[in-house]
Amino acid sequence: MWFRRRGLFSGSAPRGGEIGPEDVLLDAINLEAFDTDRLEGRIEAAIGRTPFVFGLLIVFLGLALLLGRAVYLQIVHGSDFRTMAEDNRLLNITMPAPRGIIYDQYREALVQNTPSFEVFLKRGELPTETAVRMELAKNLGEALGMSVADLYEAGFDPDASPENLPTELVVASDVSREQVVDIESHSESLPGVFVRSRELRLYPGPAFSHIIGYAGKVGKENISESSNYSLSDIVGKDGLELFYDDKLRGENGEQIIEVNSKNIRLGELPQKDPVIGHSLVLNLDAGLQQTAYDALRRELQAHDKSAGSVVVLDPQNGAVRALVSIPGFDANIFRQRLSSSEYQKIFLSSDKPFFNRAVSGVYPSGSVIKPMVAVAALEEHVIDPAREIYDPGYITVPNPYQPGVETKFVDWRVQGFVNMRSAIQWSANVYFYIIGGGYKDIKGLGITKLGEYMKKFGFGSILGIDLPGEMPGLVPGPETLAKTRPRDPIWRVGDTYHVSIGQGDFLATPLQIAVMTAAVANGGTLWRPQIVNQILDENGGILESVRPEAIRTQLGDPASFKVVREGMRLVATEGTARAYFADFIVPVAGKTGTAQTGSEKNAHGWFTAFAPYNDPEVVVVVVAENVIANTAISTPVTRDILYWYFTEGKKPRSASGVIKAATSTTP
Repeated sequence: MWFRRRGLFSGSAPRGGEIGPEDVLLDAINLEAFDTDRLEGRIEAAIGRTPFVFGLLIVFLGLALLLGRAVYLQIVHGSDFRTMAEDNRLLNITMPAPRGIIYDQYREALVQNTPSFEVFLKRGELPTETAVRMELAKNLGEALGMSVADLYEAGFDPDASPENLPTELVVASDVSREQVVDIESHSESLPGVFVRSRELRLYPGPAFSHIIGYAGKVGKENISESSNYSLSDIVGKDGLELFYDDKLRGENGEQIIEVNSKNIRLGELPQKDPVIGHSLVLNLDAGLQQTAYDALRRELQAHDKSAGSVVVLDPQNGAVRALVSIPGFDANIFRQRLSSSEYQKIFLSSDKPFFNRAVSGVYPSGSVIKPMVAVAALEEHVIDPAREIYDPGYITVPNPYQPGVETKFVDWRVQGFVNMRSAIQWSANVYFYIIGGGYKDIKGLGITKLGEYMKKFGFGSILGIDLPGEMPGLVPGPETLAKTRPRDPIWRVGDTYHVSIGQGDFLATPLQIAVMTAAVANGGTLWRPQIVNQILDENGGILESVRPEAIRTQLGDPASFKVVREGMRLVATEGTARAYFADFIVPVAGKTGTAQTGSEKNAHGWFTAFAPYNDPEVVVVVVAENVIANTAISTPVTRDILYWYFTEGKKPRSASGVIKAATSTTP
């Protein structure tokens, strides 16, 4: 041994009962012949080897278990537990992007966004126990004033597993600030329920409903593998909102919020802000649109009628200045979720308030088609415009079903001698029967040529207006009879007579009549009708300007159009519309029309016009559905529209803000 028993640090022996350092550090049991008794009373005996080894084993075993558990938690399942911890602490919330603004041609905001709140469920945060979800539904319903059945209709079934829900399910929109406070103050009893701000559309009312349309919650039909929609998105459902949805829809943002285990929001992390969609500047004149709506509605109500439409175009480029369909609807009803009963009441109404009659309604045109038939007859040299034909009030042809019997094709009165100009002026049916189908020495156009010209003027196909739902109408001929008259599919001269005056199987939309009238007014160019003029980026800069597009040009000799315009001018000064336009503030040219509907009493009342006569800048077409024959509705409506256009419409204007939103759903 390198130390001595008498002491480690000194050469002297310990005094009395004191313990020296060597006594503390010394493992006495390993010293040969060491007298342990001398330590009695001063220090415990040294631990034996066996207990010491056993204790070390226990310590090492415990450390090994702790180390193994740490390895398991940190390495094997470390990422899983970190994700779970992060999910419990941080939640990703979609921040919906505002849709772009819609302006009229003077930058008057027709549609804008207003701040609101919506309540939604986040799937991953909903309770897994059915009983807890039922209690959640009860508490949420009380906070929102909704029943559990209402929540079920909104897509939340507390009995079903949350796995079947979308990531975020909106259950209430446009909720009040008081409801928001109530929900957030009771968040502990509403696990998985969150509130966020969202800008909702504010619409101007029924006058603009069919041209603007509306936006609503995305439907399952909108979502596919190729789409970038989520079930919390707002998408266009009709009108411009639908047609330009890809432009109006912005880019959603993202917010990350911190919550504790009791669903209480603790704070927010930096977020990705949503980006507003592109905005639209229309060719529409808001004042003219409202005037057209009010004028038509007033006349319809005066005659106890409920349906009609108006189209106003610029004949020099196809720009749509107004487009009205009655009845309309207040699109603001879609700010909140509709129940099934409310949905059915609105969408299944017999009045069809969501049906855009101006572009989707197809009607026999009656006599407003006659200017086009006249141009065709002149172009094909069927008749000299100065030649007079005697109109006794009817013509007769052999009855194909009863040999020896004559069939009468009547006029609305005895016209006497008429030429092309006066035939247009007085809407002489017999004259147009003859130039359309032929009679005696006049061969007539025949259905083939007549059909060709109708198609040239835009009938029988869509014109490509930037609105959904446009219908092509129908240009009839022998090839269409298999569908329209399968029991008697033989085309006869009487069929051509009917088509020549806009009857029979011929069908047109008000938009098509307006485009045809514009072509007559401008001397032969068929312009594609266009509603949007410019598309703006999120900063208001011009992203795209929409150029006028001619569908066809040089539809006929300018001299032919001049003759027809002169006849239409006589309609307004001395003919069937003289009572409304003979002394009007600007010279007007037009054409009346009464289209039979199969009822002896009711007919569709038409009027088409352009003005000023010598330098046309506006075309107006009005149709009133199922009015009493010879009732003047469309003509006075046209007068009121033109009067506003050439008075109030000529005053300098600038944007003054959003058009006042409607407060009633009654059109």
